[in-house]
Amino acid sequence: DNIKKLQKKEYMVSWKADGTRYMMLIDGENEVYFIDRDNCVFQVSGLCFPKRKDRSQHIQETLVDGEMIIDKDNGRDVPRYLIYDIIRFQGEEVMGVDFCRRLTCISHELYEPRKAAMQEGRIKRESEPFGVRQKQFWDASLTYKLLSDKFAQSMPHELDGLIFQPKADPYICGRAMDVLKWKPPHLNTIDFRLKIIKETGPGIVPKLVGHLFVGGCDLPYAKMKVNKQLRNMDNKIIECRVESGNWVMLRERTDKSFPNSYITADGVMESIKYPVDKDYLLHFIHDSGFRKRPTDSELMPPPNQRAAP
Repeated sequence: DNIKKLQKKEYMVSWKADGTRYMMLIDGENEVYFIDRDNCVFQVSGLCFPKRKDRSQHIQETLVDGEMIIDKDNGRDVPRYLIYDIIRFQGEEVMGVDFCRRLTCISHELYEPRKAAMQEGRIKRESEPFGVRQKQFWDASLTYKLLSDKFAQSMPHELDGLIFQPKADPYICGRAMDVLKWKPPHLNTIDFRLKIIKETGPGIVPKLVGHLFVGGCDLPYAKMKVNKQLRNMDNKIIECRVESGNWVMLRERTDKSFPNSYITADGVMESIKYPVDKDYLLHFIHDSGFRKRPTDSELMPPPNQRAAP
């Protein structure tokens, strides 16, 4: 049913990267901080955000949302922080304005001043701990381009789906029900807390079973076989997918201290039971009236093809 929301509101679309989410607080020179999913705060040294109107001054009282990704650049791993939303700018709350205006604020007030300062020699990119870029969004009519092989091959990091963001909506803290995520069916996963339990009983050979828990539910959401890989994963957060009707672990989520919520898990299960593949998604968008087919020049090239920090 979520896909029908694309008919009710105007949406923008971007690629979904396999990155780590951080909020960034910019509060003056040498006062830049990351806040992770567990609300742990740590300082980021060597990063500069000059003001647009006076690049000798530093931005303050600004809070943005984004993700850290690892780009591949000529065989090297290059960390970059992609800003995709803004909550507060220079002490002024901007989370209530529409998404398009928030994107404009990021571009004009954060990204472009940094770019200009680099050209002037005020910022030396090689001395910074990582790059900073604005994550690009496009009209939902361009979804077919983001799903093309050409786009995927031009990106410097792995893609694992799409994000659809309502154009007119404010920034919403917590779960935003109208922000839609799409993944190819084989990439649909749930983050569980694993509890390894010894199941036994009359006439039953004792065995270890993995009980998989989600947030907001005291009973196990699912179970899985315990193999050698899982034996040391008790009480860990693990990302799992369904293969041949069974849950299997893909990786430990060391960046998370809590599993997905029950609501999120149910949403993923719906996607697993009733998958929306690439062709269905594109046909739905086209048949819903997104028939504009812009030229290639209207789709900005991905970050590695732009003269960007």
